[in-house]
Amino acid sequence: MAQNNTESGRWFHQTAISTAEVSRDGTIDPDRNGTFKAKIKAIGDAETLISYVSPFATNGEGGFIAMPTPGVEILVCKPAGSSSWYYLGSTFTPEPLQGEVEGTGGTPPDAEIKPMLRVDPQMYRAKGTPMRQVFKGADGGGLTISQEQNEKFMNKKVELTSAIRKKVSLIDSRDEDAIIIDSGNNSKITLTSDPAKEHEGAKAMPAQMVQIETNGPQKYLNYESQTDMVVLRGGRELQILNYANGEEAEPEKGGNVNIQSCWKDVNIFTQAEAGRIFIECLHEDGDNQVIQIQTNGDTGDGINIITPGNVSISAKNIGISAEDDINMKAGGVINIEADGDLSLKAGGTVWSDGGPDIRLNEGGSSPASPSIGSAESTYENEGITTYPN
Repeated sequence: MAQNNTESGRWFHQTAISTAEVSRDGTIDPDRNGTFKAKIKAIGDAETLISYVSPFATNGEGGFIAMPTPGVEILVCKPAGSSSWYYLGSTFTPEPLQGEVEGTGGTPPDAEIKPMLRVDPQMYRAKGTPMRQVFKGADGGGLTISQEQNEKFMNKKVELTSAIRKKVSLIDSRDEDAIIIDSGNNSKITLTSDPAKEHEGAKAMPAQMVQIETNGPQKYLNYESQTDMVVLRGGRELQILNYANGEEAEPEKGGNVNIQSCWKDVNIFTQAEAGRIFIECLHEDGDNQVIQIQTNGDTGDGINIITPGNVSISAKNIGISAEDDINMKAGGVINIEADGDLSLKAGGTVWSDGGPDIRLNEGGSSPASPSIGSAESTYENEGITTYPN
């Protein structure tokens, strides 16, 4: 007994440091006071309560907490003058309970899975020395800081990853100088800074770009203000392009570009001095192409074409039908010419008033000369070619 008292006194008056193993159920902490149980080697594997120690704590909500898991070999200490043991850190010695606790079927041999590589398989890949700092949970989610670089590649980034591979990446590499938000399921937002393009292997990404990629719908909802999409003076085009053909959706709804107002006007303007507005069906071999302008309201509806210049209509056939009157007036001459017959029919009286004369079949008529105007858009008959189909 005296020997035990002497041994106890020696431990009490000296700082003790020992390895320990976190017990199977050691992290169960009903009191939530930051303690766990471990088997301390220095005192014969006796299961002892260990107080957790953090590199940062506050008297409020702030703090850094990362408890070791059961089976992990840790380092503990008991300060001089204290009867309590404190957690110093975790080792990467092969864990006796690793297979049993994590379901791997047994501790893998050291030559099969190195402890450091289990946390991050790419830790040593650049130069054979650790060039990445990692904080990762047991399910794989966590934070990686990489400063990898050698003569073949550069991988400098900070990356936050979830257990099922959702990622936020802050990349400072020359090939991919960007911020990337990735759902891990074909939905991604990329914001580039200034990626290099001059060397082999560089990704073809413009500088200062925002790119949104999804397999599912994209929605931009504005509840109480307005939505602006503006290309300012230093920019180039504003393009809306749809390559969808409806093969994997409802065919009658695939491929459309829809603009609709449920309250007021739909406006298409150009402010250019020589501005032009083109509405054109581009397919040269197309069939049943239609451009239709229509209203469906009451008698106050109207379709107006107003210009101080010319109005030209060119077609294989031209049909004009009015339920009531058709009125035509010219400030100058009206010329009507037909290569075939010219027929006039009225259900009532046919009136024909002239100035001093009305002449019939005397060869004095003038041939019609429509002078049909035509213009090509900047893209001619090809349309938008920025994104090849």
